[in-house]
Amino acid sequence: MSYTLHRFGLTLIELVLVTAIIALLAGIIWSVLAPARERSRQAVCISNLTQLGHAYRMYRDDWDGIEPSKGLALEYWEIGLPPERPPLKSLEPYLKSKEIWHCPSCFLLPDPHRCKAPNHYWAHYITHRDFENPDPYEPRVPYDMWFPFGILNSSPISFKRMIALVPDWPILLCDTHHYFYHPPGEIWYDRLYFGVIASDYSVRRFRRSEYLLRLYQELNL
Repeated sequence: MSYTLHRFGLTLIELVLVTAIIALLAGIIWSVLAPARERSRQAVCISNLTQLGHAYRMYRDDWDGIEPSKGLALEYWEIGLPPERPPLKSLEPYLKSKEIWHCPSCFLLPDPHRCKAPNHYWAHYITHRDFENPDPYEPRVPYDMWFPFGILNSSPISFKRMIALVPDWPILLCDTHHYFYHPPGEIWYDRLYFGVIASDYSVRRFRRSEYLLRLYQELNL
């Protein structure tokens, strides 16, 4: 009795097709899971900002700061804001970990060096040491939210006036998640932010245009 040996294997074309199908399925899975993973990272970021908001509130209470209100021009120390940019040493006693300053989506940033920084959030209020200005008592407001629209070129205003116009001004910002929807290099100025709001230190998700339009209305521009 004789036996015939059969060899079973994939031809080169079949191997290429299988590889292409696997790559296609992996791409579909990645495109479906990527937004879910980003939402998870956003939840962590919001949690971080919420804890920072509580730290701001406790610092304000300890230093007898007051809540901003419409028409009342207040300096940052009257509101009860720390005098340093992040990482704020003044807030360390109120925080459990320095990791709270790190956004989990920092790898999306176009500048990889910023991800290595001790903080990934912007302090968006002015102290007298933060800006070069001929008049140290009237420093301009931070410009990263408004610079593309040229508002500071036409009407530079102080932080205390800003608070009088917009009491719920965001004092701490995370702009990282904007890059998930609009990759680096894409011209899109209406950025997505998560921010700690000055009026009650709550965390809000907003677009830059929301505060821009309000500011234009208040300044009658």
